[in-house]
Amino acid sequence: MKWSRFLRAAAPLVVALATIAILAAVAGAHHTDRLDPNDTIGKLDVSEVRLAHTPGPPRWTVETFAQWGTREIWDRGYIVIMLDTADGAGPEHYLLVRSSGRMLVGSLWRVRSGGSDVYLGSLEVDRFSRRSATVKVALSRLDFGGKRTFYRWWVETLFSGDTCRRTCHDRIPNKDALVQWRPGMSPTPSPSPSPSPSPSPSPSLSVSPSP
Repeated sequence: MKWSRFLRAAAPLVVALATIAILAAVAGAHHTDRLDPNDTIGKLDVSEVRLAHTPGPPRWTVETFAQWGTREIWDRGYIVIMLDTADGAGPEHYLLVRSSGRMLVGSLWRVRSGGSDVYLGSLEVDRFSRRSATVKVALSRLDFGGKRTFYRWWVETLFSGDTCRRTCHDRIPNKDALVQWRPGMSPTPSPSPSPSPSPSPSPSLSVSPSP
């Protein structure tokens, strides 16, 4: 009887500790959050980008200032995560989020400097609010150059409509790129500096419906 009374008394504490642990795990999953000012007209002006890279595949959540529906951005709006995984200027891959008219769909592409970009397959896209979209990709699907232990990334959005006759474009960050170490490859403390973002020109992205 004493033991059962102890369990009943301890139950609320156990639940509270479990809740704290879950919240801490969720909060800890987002190691890179980037805010962006309200500086672009159109539905896809980004307010924040969150990268969750542990555990599991990297997952980007792009949140906008305005609300938007999947029909509103059909053939009008695109969210693109650029990935620089090798040496040289510019990205080697990008994740494309677009509307099919009924839902958001994602795809993975390889950038080609001398021809059309190569479609590598579909990606899972989630939508948890009318201001955001979340897309993820397994790093095993990307080509990393040499002994590259990190990748650089940035986000771009494109939107055309009544207020954006000449496609409104937003880039986060506005210059350079953000650096993310690959799992298990972050450096140990040493005098050597961590890699810093270098200016990377944005490629001329020609977005069209995936095959």
